[in-house]
Amino acid sequence: MKNISGLINYILVFVLVIIIITAFSSCVPHEKLIYVQQKQKNDTIQTFVLKSRPKNTIQPFDNLYIKIISPDAATSNMFNSESQNSQVQNVNYNMISYTVNDSGFISFPYVGEIKLKDLTILQAKDTIQSALSKYISNSTIIVKFVGKSVTLVGEFNRQGEYVIYDDNVNIFTAISMAGGLTDFGDRENITIVRENSGTAQYYKVDMTDRNLLKSNFYYLKPEDIVIVPPLKQKSFGFASFPYAIILTSVTTLIALLTFINTF
Repeated sequence: MKNISGLINYILVFVLVIIIITAFSSCVPHEKLIYVQQKQKNDTIQTFVLKSRPKNTIQPFDNLYIKIISPDAATSNMFNSESQNSQVQNVNYNMISYTVNDSGFISFPYVGEIKLKDLTILQAKDTIQSALSKYISNSTIIVKFVGKSVTLVGEFNRQGEYVIYDDNVNIFTAISMAGGLTDFGDRENITIVRENSGTAQYYKVDMTDRNLLKSNFYYLKPEDIVIVPPLKQKSFGFASFPYAIILTSVTTLIALLTFINTF
């Protein structure tokens, strides 16, 4: 009986030690969860000069939403492709956008082709307004990119592709769109995949370093892919540890030994 009791105690202690070791090994250090940290003690800078926002220019196969606003509603409606759907809710602007052809032109009603390649949105507004000047006066032009997105994959709470409506979005805004990072997201080794002149390039970003705010990657570009790898702790995390099975097996074993001990 004494041997059985000792064996039971040994099993309980062993299981407890395993669970404690697993729990501690799965803990993520606090400093790995904090964004924009002061990495060096002598770093006392409190104000950062941000990199200028990248100027996104119009390129072939971009989609543009263009709206003409004028005191003469009848005339402006001639140029607005969504005018016939003005009473329809939740208009799909991808369906009424203008696609830039491979030569950098859009085909605009009554005007013909307008070259917009390599222009910023503001420059495109001026170019379209100039082309329309002989048809309509006192007009206001709205031009926006349609269908521009960033892709967020890996240790996000809601990974996926997210449409961005601003010309630029900073990396923190993009992450918040995906519900933030999980506790197991490696904030020190984030990869940004960015296309440049037909080639894909990889860049490493440390989001725990506050110098990120003055880097070239504080602002994302349309079509960027942000990849967040898991920390090593996730590989043997407590969440994936089969503690329920082990505890059930131990309980069954103890009950069996207790039962045997009664004879």
